[in-house]
Amino acid sequence: MLDVHLRLFCERLKRVLAGEEGTLPLPDSTNLTPLFQNLLTESEIIATTLLGKYEADMARHLFQLLREEFDDSKISLPFLQLLDFEESDEEDVETADILEILEDINDFVHEFEEAIDTFFTNIMQQQNSQNESESSTNMALLVGLHTKIIDIRSRMQQLPPGDNGFDISEKSNEIIHLLSEGQPRLDISEFGRGREELFDLLIEGPSGLSVVAILDSSGFDKTAFAADTYNNNHVKFYFDCHAWVRVSVDYDFRRILDDIIKSVIPPSRVSVIIGEDYQLKKSILRDYLTNKKYFIVLDDVFNDSELWDDLEEVLPDDQNGSRVLITVTDPDLLASLEMENGETIRRDSVLIGGPLIRLKHEAWHLFILHYGSMPLESYLQGEAIPTLWRQMFSVMELPFHLKVCFIYLCVFPPSIEISTEQLYQLWVAEGFIPYNGEETAEHYLKELIHRGFIQVSKRSAGGTIKACYVTSFVYTSLLWVAEKAEFVWIPGMEKESRANAKRSESDHLNPKDCENFFKRFKYLRVLNMGSAVLDQYPPGLENLYLLKYLKLNIPSLKCLPSLLCTLLNLETLEMPSSYIDHSPEDIWMMQKLMHLNFGSISLPASPKNYSSSLKNLIFISALNPSSCTPDILGRLPSVQTLRISGDLSYYQSGVSKSLCELHKLECLKLVNESKPSRMVLSEYQFPPSLIQLSLSNTELMEDPMPILENLPLLRVLKLKQNSYLGRKLACVGLSSFPELKVLHLKSMYWLDEWTMGAGAMPKLESLIVNPCAYLRKLPEELWCIKSLRKLDLHWPETQLRQGLRTFEDMEWRYDIQLYPYGI
Repeated sequence: MLDVHLRLFCERLKRVLAGEEGTLPLPDSTNLTPLFQNLLTESEIIATTLLGKYEADMARHLFQLLREEFDDSKISLPFLQLLDFEESDEEDVETADILEILEDINDFVHEFEEAIDTFFTNIMQQQNSQNESESSTNMALLVGLHTKIIDIRSRMQQLPPGDNGFDISEKSNEIIHLLSEGQPRLDISEFGRGREELFDLLIEGPSGLSVVAILDSSGFDKTAFAADTYNNNHVKFYFDCHAWVRVSVDYDFRRILDDIIKSVIPPSRVSVIIGEDYQLKKSILRDYLTNKKYFIVLDDVFNDSELWDDLEEVLPDDQNGSRVLITVTDPDLLASLEMENGETIRRDSVLIGGPLIRLKHEAWHLFILHYGSMPLESYLQGEAIPTLWRQMFSVMELPFHLKVCFIYLCVFPPSIEISTEQLYQLWVAEGFIPYNGEETAEHYLKELIHRGFIQVSKRSAGGTIKACYVTSFVYTSLLWVAEKAEFVWIPGMEKESRANAKRSESDHLNPKDCENFFKRFKYLRVLNMGSAVLDQYPPGLENLYLLKYLKLNIPSLKCLPSLLCTLLNLETLEMPSSYIDHSPEDIWMMQKLMHLNFGSISLPASPKNYSSSLKNLIFISALNPSSCTPDILGRLPSVQTLRISGDLSYYQSGVSKSLCELHKLECLKLVNESKPSRMVLSEYQFPPSLIQLSLSNTELMEDPMPILENLPLLRVLKLKQNSYLGRKLACVGLSSFPELKVLHLKSMYWLDEWTMGAGAMPKLESLIVNPCAYLRKLPEELWCIKSLRKLDLHWPETQLRQGLRTFEDMEWRYDIQLYPYGI
């Protein structure tokens, strides 16, 4: 782990030699290629052959650092004996030598990467017109660095042999075994009893607003326990509105407030409310919840006593059985509260599985439920430390490619929702994943999820992971490893760790200081300014020649600056709040672009003297229909995901005939923004590669099903708001929708008849109809589809509701949800 920088540096050298670093290959006239090749050879010898001999010494050092994190009085004797390696003075000297050399290696890597950055920046500034003196300076600098790495290799070769009888894998396995052996485990019957007790408390408890705090200990996952109840069908039907909010160690009630508003208030109102004043938002939420029976879960709450006052200010108590469920990570949160008998909460009174503790609070009923495998007193005295140690060892033992991807996540706050699309782009931009390797990134993420390091928070209708997060407990281990490896610098860490840090996280950048910031950090690869609202395009940004990932928030920007197109290394460009009416022709020079994400963007026709294409562009959102011409779409050969938004009626002819140019298109979203709509779906020529299709505001008059049912690979079809205004749907083809798994029919207010042929949609798994106020019955053929498992119907007509009662007891086969009120 301590050699992470060197190993990443070796990967970068390989990209340099392959011509994948920078926008131009190494100039033939500079004789740099053999020099870079020699540096790669020397670096790999050190990283694999030489440092490999001292893996045990580095691991021993990490073990000792880990031990220093805890008071010896809280560590049981077996762990102390295992970590008290009998080291001779000679071994101490050897470890010190290795650590000193590692520090020199990291300094060397830092210095050499800056030299490479300078070299490629000069190339891009001069466009191959470097003068002789600049080339000589670069050569002299690189030759000097080559001498340094030869010296480092010589010093390592003079060290005595490593290991000294210490087998890293053996000791690691022994520690993991010892940490796991004898650890109490939660009885499954205890989990079931607790689930029943919590359920009764939520449904049958006091009529007034009640707050239930869940504490846990070793062997118990309080989040999974709460989610089991939150997702229960009876709970969903019992409460009028629901919200699940992750809180984490970084307590920010403004964010919590926004998350509750987004969960309980209709989407049509949220976009207006979110921009309001903080105090006004609190008043709006309280007014909205008044007279509603609500259920709010606050997950992963640490010790912040302000929580109680903040909740009291926004949550009304209408004596209707509303509930708040809090999963408590730091039990000191409850220290300021008293039990009903007036006594303070004693840790030894909070036992496994009860008794249920009632607390005094002037505003609500408050309860504590504690489950797990040990009393809270034992948990807090250190008996749970082995659980934390196991987590840290698990992070340290990950394969290198997973380790760097995982510890990078410490740049995100714990428990915050992370877009997987953004995460994949960041991993690629940082050099952890091969260029254009999002399939590899997805594979790595799934592996980390499988190992329990990352949690899934959102999936698409087709099951693709859309968002994830790291729990606060895991984040503690993650941050420890990242800090010891000097992998990232975060405000609050020791200042000494900042000098060689490759990445920095901060939540504030004054837009007025942008130009100075860019001059200071001219070798940035990733810049996310999405949280800062800018009035104009920031000056000086064009000097960040090595930038690969850029996110800006400039709502007023209408014209894409030509200077932005000089960032030829850019792979991801995100300006979701900008609606671009004009883009310069130079955008066709940005050959490395893979992702364009705008509120709307218009692309220009390619210049006549420039015949190339954006061959790596795989994602565009949202493209203006005016840009959907054969000349433009024909120059985007790799696009897989495309969202077209605008006046689809006016540009009907161009859009309908040009989509077939996108031979790799898998996901298409068509959003019409004109009134009235004159879209004619039968004129569209969809590519057969299409897997997902979404239509919004298209106001189709013709039944879309006969046109779409023959798409051979279509798995997800979403006919969203005002997409179809007719009364009848018919899927009667012999091979209708052969691969379809997800079907959403939304805002088809007048739909009253739906027919299907035998064998239609043979692989359908999930169906949502919202609303179905006039639909009298569902096609009988639906019940013959063996794969169908999920059925959501909103505001079903009385005849339809009664017909579904036949399936009320078939929970083993169908997950039927009727909104509101259930069956």
